[in-house]
Amino acid sequence: MHYLRPFLFALLFMTLPLNAAETEFELQLTSSSYQRFITRIKKQGFALTDVSVTPGKRFDRFMAIAVKQPGQNTWKAHHGLDARQLEEKQKQYASEGFQPVVISGYERGNTSRFAVLWEKNDQAEHIIRHSLSNTQLQDTLNELKQKGFIPFKLDGYMLNNQPVHAGIWVKRNDVTWDATCNVPSDQFQKIFEDVSSQGFRLIDLCGYVIDRNPVYHAVWYKETEPAWMSQFHLTLKQFQAEDKKMQDQNYQLTNIDGYRINNQPFFNAIWVKEENKTESSIWKNADEIPVSGKEQKEFASLDRSVKEFLLEHQPPGAAVAVSYRGRLVYARGFGYADQEQKMPVQPNSQFRIASISKPITAVAIMKLIEEDQLELDTRVFDILKKYQNELSKQGVDPRLKEVTIQQLLNHTGGWDRSVSFDPMFRSVSFAKQLGKKPPAEADDVIQVMLKQPLDFNPGERYAYSNFGYSLLGRVIETVTGKPYHEYMQQTICAPLQMTHTTLGKTLLKYREPNEVKYYSPRVGTSIFTPEGEVEQVPQPYGAWYLEAMDSHGGWISSAPDLVRFATAFNDREQCPILKAPTISQMFQRPEGLAGFNQNGDPKAVFYACGWSVRSFNNRDSENHWHNGALPGTSTILVRRRDGLNWAILFNTRYGKEKKSLSSLIDGQMHRWVNQIDNWPEKDLIDQN
Repeated sequence: MHYLRPFLFALLFMTLPLNAAETEFELQLTSSSYQRFITRIKKQGFALTDVSVTPGKRFDRFMAIAVKQPGQNTWKAHHGLDARQLEEKQKQYASEGFQPVVISGYERGNTSRFAVLWEKNDQAEHIIRHSLSNTQLQDTLNELKQKGFIPFKLDGYMLNNQPVHAGIWVKRNDVTWDATCNVPSDQFQKIFEDVSSQGFRLIDLCGYVIDRNPVYHAVWYKETEPAWMSQFHLTLKQFQAEDKKMQDQNYQLTNIDGYRINNQPFFNAIWVKEENKTESSIWKNADEIPVSGKEQKEFASLDRSVKEFLLEHQPPGAAVAVSYRGRLVYARGFGYADQEQKMPVQPNSQFRIASISKPITAVAIMKLIEEDQLELDTRVFDILKKYQNELSKQGVDPRLKEVTIQQLLNHTGGWDRSVSFDPMFRSVSFAKQLGKKPPAEADDVIQVMLKQPLDFNPGERYAYSNFGYSLLGRVIETVTGKPYHEYMQQTICAPLQMTHTTLGKTLLKYREPNEVKYYSPRVGTSIFTPEGEVEQVPQPYGAWYLEAMDSHGGWISSAPDLVRFATAFNDREQCPILKAPTISQMFQRPEGLAGFNQNGDPKAVFYACGWSVRSFNNRDSENHWHNGALPGTSTILVRRRDGLNWAILFNTRYGKEKKSLSSLIDGQMHRWVNQIDNWPEKDLIDQN
């Protein structure tokens, strides 16, 4: 996404319509032509939504976006304001009910000037801060955070060869946010991937130049929607090409920013795919939802409830399986495995199960412990000896040598993706660091992560870690001398007759014949595109690398297979893969803060070895479960204390109000099965 190839500056301005709304944007306007642009769009009923100014050799250059849509707010715009004039306008417009929404600072005659946009609204309070040094910017972010304000717009520019900053903050307490400021261009791609992989959406992006090198401010909100894309350091021709691609995919330009190097303009941009409110739903009524599998009168209420859930939340398809006292009693498919081809989901359709892969990996580790090939307190890198030379190098975090198998199983190994990043979604940058062609394999990820410090001391606390379970996959391979997939098939899948369970593939063309198609409103940059090129692809099919996620999130399976897996531990004395003491050990509460509160009381919910556990008053009474989520996938597997187990799999991630489908259906499924009075005696296992 980061371009450095030279292109010639070809046009002074351009005006293009976009699909999501009637929109115009213009680039490289002079001050006078910018004013004419404002006058014209006002007469035509447009609202100015973004502006950015860069100083040129002879003229300041303005970039602007205007949108025409129903119900837009009254607005005012000024440019060329000095600091005193800005303060006066801010006081005047605040008294009239206008809030600042855009600010762009620039140098003219050795003084700061500002282009500012105000909108009339009665929403949360907005404030402007300007003329800030680097230190003052950071202090302001911290100060206003304490007062409940979050950054909305940040801007940087050079004044007398020194960086100066301005910004707009809004009073909100409903958004988790991050601001990455003064990031050099050679580091921004890494920051971009790190923050966006944690589920943050880029809200604002500003660039300015120090000694001919771009430096960036970025504002991020933790929001799943709307779908968005961003490109930075684009020449004009690159910007034109990217905007054309975005238009073709129904993305609307919402943020534009620019700067100059050697008098050549470069652009940063954010595009958003606005929801089409008139788009018809997949399901208009419950009766039209196809249902496959054996119909049983005992489960008429469950059939009806699942269909009503699909009608409310509109996923293309789902598979549901339930076991009762060790018998598979329910297995049905709902909706479409392939919406375009109108192919119904079958009970045995395969879905990406994402992090439900973790309990499968954990069971294999427990098997090796049971066979005395491992111990829970074995240090991981005493097993993975191939990395010991790297661990002995100067500057490597010495705590890495102390991480144990137990800590990886409990997510207490020392990695916290909310503090640093999730390395399993950095296929391109990690490969580049190693001088290899992307995407990075699991071994590549480990090599890079050995150079990263831990986020906390091993064993100190719980923090969910995909990387920890990737290491467990490598432990299985090293101890057994077999590829991870081969050992898992022989040791877990075959004894439990999980015939529809295997490792998945990233690309659509490699999906299994029985595998569903995954749906996500978002696109991402392909990890397979040659360096220097950018290809936008549906997120489930190439924006990340499933093959490297094998032991923490790479499996595909069917709902009946997962129920077989969960049911294997119901009768601990008769389990075909683990002995009873090992099963008890697998569900055991971890020590320290992972299993107990600060005051020493046991936590009601904790993470054992590969399973989330909810403990009830009776010591032996527990529910066990695991969720899974990836773009295009939402899954849940539940082992309930009364012997009921179920698996529910979806081929998209979010439902109503952009909430995870697995979390939306979790509580409801408990209520639905509680309503069933008569449980069938027949086991469906031979039919699935």
